[in-house]
Amino acid sequence: MFVKANQQWALFVMAGGAAGASVRYGLLQLWPATEGFPWPVLILNIAGSFLLGALMVREWRRPLKRLALHAGLGTGFCGGLTTFSTFAVEMATFIDNSRYGLALTYGFASMVSSIVAAAFGAWSSKRFTSEAAETTS
Repeated sequence: MFVKANQQWALFVMAGGAAGASVRYGLLQLWPATEGFPWPVLILNIAGSFLLGALMVREWRRPLKRLALHAGLGTGFCGGLTTFSTFAVEMATFIDNSRYGLALTYGFASMVSSIVAAAFGAWSSKRFTSEAAETTS
């Protein structure tokens, strides 16, 4: 039973990851990074952090539905959409090219904005669900 459940969650993660990575790939094809500031990756990471914050704060009434959504959308989709590896390579490239100011700005902007986006996503989700609960009461 435990193995079968883990296989099911793995399928949710894989499907979500494929979807998130596909969205990231498509958006980066439409808006490729340039020699300057890597806006596309920063914006994808902020959007993924917002979505993850909104998703993970939710308390679902059905635990299995919650687990499926967290696996598929949280770990899978948001994990595929955001990209720490590209961020790390871009940082290493900036440092290797002695572009320390750009590396510092990008690193700071990425960390702060992603944390703020996750917190705002969580706050928005809580507010939206509490307002929805008040209107249905």
